[in-house]
Order: sequence, then C-alpha cells, then structure tokens
Amino acid sequence: MICNKMDAPIGGGIEPKKNKSTRAIRSWIRIEEDALIHCLLDIVSDGWKADNGFKAGFQREMEKGMRKLLPGTDIVVTPHINSKIHVWKKDYGVLSDLL
Repeated sequence: MICNKMDAPIGGGIEPKKNKSTRAIRSWIRIEEDALIHCLLDIVSDGWKADNGFKAGFQREMEKGMRKLLPGTDIVVTPHINSKIHVWKKDYGVLSDLL
C-alpha cells in the first residue's frame, strides 16, 4: 500500500537521453507508479470517466492527487503523466479498458 511508503525518497531522477534530442528522460520509481495508478482509480471512481474517454480537466486532478500522495514530487501533467499513460497504453493493452 502506498500509505506505508510515504517517507521514502521521492523522484526517480532525470537521466540524459542518448540520441539526437537534448531532452532528458525521467525515470519513474515504483512508489510514483503506484501513486499514479491509485490516482487513476480514484479519478474513475469519482466519475471523471465518460463514454469515450475522460472529462476535461482529469489530468489536473491526477496531478493534485499525486501531490497529495507524494508531497514534494516534481511530476507534472505534461510531459510526465501524459508520457507515462502513453507508455502504459502501448505496453499494456489492459489499460485500454480503463482509459
């Protein structure tokens, strides 16, 4: 459960990307991924899910939830949360039913 790990260090860190781009890649740690999943489930149970996706503003609500679960985190909607959801959708087809 996430609540037991709240005093763990936060932030997976940013590692330089090894290609043409100068952007950095953020590495997520397990507690951050757990918190994001928890926020997704809360968003769905709170009625933010519509027939064809989520209602406008759900990402900001997820960011607020992440800040409550992990105070001091540097995770923001763009690019962190959007990117992580995109990767999960690509890697795990199960999320398609949820999202």
